[in-house]
Amino acid sequence: MNREYIETVQAVAGAAGSVWLAADAAEHPTLDGDHTADVLVVGAGITGALVARKLAGTGRRVILLDRRRIASGTTGHSTAKVTALHGNSWRDLLRNHADGEVRSWALANLAAVDELATIAAALGFEDLRRVPASLVAGDDATSAAFDEQLAALVSAGLPATASMAPLPFDRPAATVASQVLIDPGAFVVAVIAALGSNATVFEGSPVRSLDYHDHGWRATCDHGSVRAPVAIMADHFPVHDTGAFFTRLFPYAHYAVEFVPRETIPDGMWMQFGGEEITLRPTSDSEGTWIAGGKRVRVASGDDEREVYAGLVASVVAVVGECEVTRHWSAHDHETPDGLPFIGEAPLGRNLYMAAGYAGWGMTKSVVASAIITDAVEGRAHPLAETVSPSRAPGPGSAGSLIEENAIVGREFIGGHLTSRNDKVHEDSVAGRTCTHLGCGTKWNTAEGTVDCSCHGSRFGRHGDVIYGPAAKDIETK
Repeated sequence: MNREYIETVQAVAGAAGSVWLAADAAEHPTLDGDHTADVLVVGAGITGALVARKLAGTGRRVILLDRRRIASGTTGHSTAKVTALHGNSWRDLLRNHADGEVRSWALANLAAVDELATIAAALGFEDLRRVPASLVAGDDATSAAFDEQLAALVSAGLPATASMAPLPFDRPAATVASQVLIDPGAFVVAVIAALGSNATVFEGSPVRSLDYHDHGWRATCDHGSVRAPVAIMADHFPVHDTGAFFTRLFPYAHYAVEFVPRETIPDGMWMQFGGEEITLRPTSDSEGTWIAGGKRVRVASGDDEREVYAGLVASVVAVVGECEVTRHWSAHDHETPDGLPFIGEAPLGRNLYMAAGYAGWGMTKSVVASAIITDAVEGRAHPLAETVSPSRAPGPGSAGSLIEENAIVGREFIGGHLTSRNDKVHEDSVAGRTCTHLGCGTKWNTAEGTVDCSCHGSRFGRHGDVIYGPAAKDIETK
């Protein structure tokens, strides 16, 4: 099975697909027959790999299932900035949560940077580099008020220092030193390769259902099943939704391009606040290609996704000058009403755990999630467990996003059933057919050759195979 799901389409610059998935990787078998384990992990991205590593290290027998290839989902399509400097999100978190909670969360993400680097070193993984990460003002308005951004970072507990960013930025910046750049696909491959005899990995094994049965969990796949007393949903969207998370996980696509700049860009990670609002990181070293991100749109909300890529390229040119685009791809991720992810035991789910809602910053949040879930399985109380609990009550700052996002769902559901979607149908695809999650309409993604649900963000291949949930079942072809 191909590691990449994005298809080549016309009128998008560069080759289709993530640079992290271009290389070959060892294949694992497809699940066949009935199996048992001590722990079942659904999803073999960075969260699933790290959780499996921790729990297999305790002597538990772990089975890890992935719908496609390991790390080929959101992890393999990330821009992989391993940093606690999550753009300008810390200011919003301070508005919606107690200062102590935010500081604890920030310190955990700072520690996650070093923990990931330590894991990489233990594995002999050499494709890792320490660089500074900087939030930089993007226009005159944000430059004038940039002290507020710096104050928010310091209040959150980040060791940010003020500076003037060099050209081509030439604006105020807040910098956190010694953050990490990695190839996320290669990192996960290395973690899984070192799991040892206590762990078994199956690829090409989509979980169609996850049910509680005989005091344990049973995952049913196309050609077999797995039973285990403990199940961990590290699958981007929980395949067994015990808490109506389709109303609280908002699907967004984060677009990225790799490019060759004509002019030198200062080394490090750069995240604009204001202006073009792009992010920049070198693919490997600053003398080679660079990766730009920062454009995010709600899944299936546009008429032509190729325009998003074109807009991203235009923003790159506006910031760093002319360039040659070599690749393009997008990462699929979810946002939450209060800005914190859902990590821990799922509501009403005994020994059922989940991690979702990373909002584009999964490289550190996945490390924290692996610690929280491992502690829960081991019967230990993690200090952040209540803060990010999937069962937490919505805070006062959550109401606006809950109303707005679910109003979108209502409009899309009604519109998809009352109007013709012929303008969004592509020949030789299932576009226009209803999503297998809750029956919403689907549309053709003009930039990536996928069929996307505009209600809750499920994505399918052109012939109906599930790429991202919440849908668990394929769209049947005629």
